[in-house]
Amino acid sequence: MRTLFLLAMAAFAGCVSVVEDGAGCELQARIDKAAATGGGTVVVPAGTWESKPLILRAGVTLHLAKGATVLASTNINDYVQKDGQRFFIYAEDADNVAIEGEGVICGRGGVFREKKGLKGESQPQNLPILMRFARCRNLRLEDFTFRDGAAWGCHLMNCDGVVIRRMKAFNHVNNTNDGIDIESRNVLIEDCDIDTDDDAIVFKTESDFTFPVENVEVRNCRLASCCNAIKFGTGSYGDWRNIDVHDCVISRSKDNFRFDWRKRTPGVTERITGLAAIALEVVDGGRMENVKVRNIEIKNGFQTPIFIRHHRRHACRDGKGTFLKNILIENVKGRAESHIASSITGVPGLKPRDITLRNITLEMPGGCTAQAAAKPVPEMETGYPDNHMFGYAPLPAWGFFIRHAENITFENVKLTLAAADARPMCVAVDAQNVRGIQITPQEGKAK
Repeated sequence: MRTLFLLAMAAFAGCVSVVEDGAGCELQARIDKAAATGGGTVVVPAGTWESKPLILRAGVTLHLAKGATVLASTNINDYVQKDGQRFFIYAEDADNVAIEGEGVICGRGGVFREKKGLKGESQPQNLPILMRFARCRNLRLEDFTFRDGAAWGCHLMNCDGVVIRRMKAFNHVNNTNDGIDIESRNVLIEDCDIDTDDDAIVFKTESDFTFPVENVEVRNCRLASCCNAIKFGTGSYGDWRNIDVHDCVISRSKDNFRFDWRKRTPGVTERITGLAAIALEVVDGGRMENVKVRNIEIKNGFQTPIFIRHHRRHACRDGKGTFLKNILIENVKGRAESHIASSITGVPGLKPRDITLRNITLEMPGGCTAQAAAKPVPEMETGYPDNHMFGYAPLPAWGFFIRHAENITFENVKLTLAAADARPMCVAVDAQNVRGIQITPQEGKAK
C-alpha cells in the first residue's frame, strides 16, 4: 500500500504552472483553462472569495493560499447536479486531482435547512454535499480546512488511490454533517482533525455495492462527533475488507446541532455527547472482514465505547450472503458517558463472529438500578442500527451485552465502574464461545 501511494503522488510532479485567480467567480474558468493546457495549479490567494459550485478537472491542483476562504453559493439553483444530488466541489472520472494549501472551504450550509429528500440510506438530494470525488484515481487532499457544509463534507466514491493529510473539518450546521465518507480503495488518511455533527470517519458500501471498499488505512487523527467517531455503516450493501484504523484520539465535539442527549439517554450528564466511539454495522446484506481498530484513546464525550451489529434490515443484493467476521479491536482506553453499555449483537441466523477485543481498558459511569434495566431487549431485526436501537433504557449489563454471536474473545480487558451498578458486568444470550471475560448467561426472552 505504501508503494502505491508514493507512485500515485509522483504523477503530480509535472504540474507546475500557476494561475493566479483574482476573483472568486472566475475560478471555474481558471480550472478549465489549466486542464485544457495539460494540467496545472490554480491558486486562490489570500482573501474571501464567493464562488458558484466547481468541477475539478484531471491534472488540476486547486491551491488555497493561507488566508484564503472560498465561500459556497447560497443559491440552491447554482449547484452541480448528478443523479438527483447536488455538490459544491465535484470531480468525476478525473485522475491526478488535488486540493491543497492552508485555506478554507466554507459551505455556508446553514442556509439550507431541508431535511427531506434522502437518496438510498442517507445521501441528501436537496442539501448539497460539500465535496464529492467519483471514480477518481490518484486523488490528493492536503492541509486545507472545510466547514459548514450543508450535508456530508467529503465523499470518496469509487476512487482508487487517495491520500488525505492534515485536513481539518468543522461541520455543525445540519443533521447530515459527516466528515469523510469512504467508499473507495487504496486510501490513506492521516493527521486529520475532524469535528462533526454526524459521523466523523465513516465507511459505507451503498452508492455501488459492486465496488469493494478495501485497503484503507486511517491513522493519527483527532476525531469528534455528535454521532459516531469511527463508523462502518449504516449503508452496508457491499464488501469491506482489509481496513486498519489506528492511533486516533476521540473526544467531545466543540458544537452540537443535533439533540441534547441528556433528555433522552439515561446516565448522560453533558449537553454534548456522541453515540458510539467505535461502531461496526452490517445490516443490508453486505460483508465485513479483516478490519482492525487499534490504539484508540476515548478521552470523553461518547455514550457507548463499542457497538457491533449484524442484522437483516435489507436482503443481500448479489446472492453472495452476508457476514461480519474477523474483527480485531485492541489497545483501546477511555470512558463512557451513559448507561448504554457496549454491545456485540446479531439476530437469529445472523451472528457476528471471530471478534477479538484485546488490551481494552474502559470506565463506565455506573449508578444504574436493577429496576431501570429490567425491560426485555427487543431483537430489532430490521431496525436502524445505533446504540439506542434497543430503546433508551439501560442494557442488562454495564460492560458488554452479547447476543446471537460466536467466537468472541476478550484478552486483557479491564472494565471498571465510577459508581456502583446493580447490573452484571457482561451478559450473554445465545452466544457461543465467549472467552476471557466473566459473563452472566441470560435466557431472557426478546419482545
